[in-house]
Amino acid sequence: MISPQTGKHHIPLYGATLIVGIAVISSLTNSLTHSLPVDFPASQVLFFKAGIGFAFVSLWFGGNLRRLLTTKHLRWHFLKGATGAAGNGLWIAAVQVLPLADSSALSLTSALITTVGAYYFFNEVPKKSIIGSIAVGFLGVLFILKPSMGIFQFYSVYPLLSALAFSVSSLIVKKVSLTDPSETTLCYLLLFMALFSVIPALYFWHPITLSMALKLMGIAALYAVGQLALIEAYTYTQAAFLAPFKFSRFPLAIASGWLFFGERFSWSTLLGGAIIIASYFYLLRQKNNINAVPVCHYEEPLKKSIPG
Repeated sequence: MISPQTGKHHIPLYGATLIVGIAVISSLTNSLTHSLPVDFPASQVLFFKAGIGFAFVSLWFGGNLRRLLTTKHLRWHFLKGATGAAGNGLWIAAVQVLPLADSSALSLTSALITTVGAYYFFNEVPKKSIIGSIAVGFLGVLFILKPSMGIFQFYSVYPLLSALAFSVSSLIVKKVSLTDPSETTLCYLLLFMALFSVIPALYFWHPITLSMALKLMGIAALYAVGQLALIEAYTYTQAAFLAPFKFSRFPLAIASGWLFFGERFSWSTLLGGAIIIASYFYLLRQKNNINAVPVCHYEEPLKKSIPG
């Protein structure tokens, strides 16, 4: 099947393979971030991540960079860069402190928050079943946080705030993706994240050893490659088909924490993550039933977008 937006053939297996590969890349990136000292400033990690990433994609696109930076939605890209910087900064801070399984499980709420935002900003009226599925999803969050057991950490809020920022960023993509290619969104995202993080990075600057420098370069390179692969996946494969494969990040995070850092995941984290994932798929099913019409496909304009 050929996409009316991109004019390219859909290759489901190719896109799914890329998404799983991106999940592996994300796990490696999070592991490198987790291995940095706890007191290493998140803003400094973000500056290297975005700055080196922008340099990487600038070299990749070469002479097309000026064309890619041409847009009529500069203020929206600016806002997306701000939310992207906030989301990434909070995520980095969370990954440095929390077990990888816990931070990954809590980040799953991004899909639910994005759905809530879509109903609010695009004037969609949710059914009771959809509201119920969202409530069940956030019940999974309580299983992970375990507030009644007195072990709640302030840092546990960071993945939730990060998910909120990433959800706002995703909603902005719905607007800019109608006229701007994904490469433009990626370039501006990295550029503005670097600009937003440079001042706090310099203010909280931490001396860098050779080992840290190599890790930071690895984080930046993996992030840029992952974003480019994400563009490729959404160009050749429908977004709805790719959704289940994105959740492969959760078991990979559990495996990374156990293999590299000796972290033991709790059954409450596993149960909470499973509840969030199940509620999301039920939510997706209900939403598709509501939007199922013979001709119009609601998700088509998002094929070339960069989620999160």
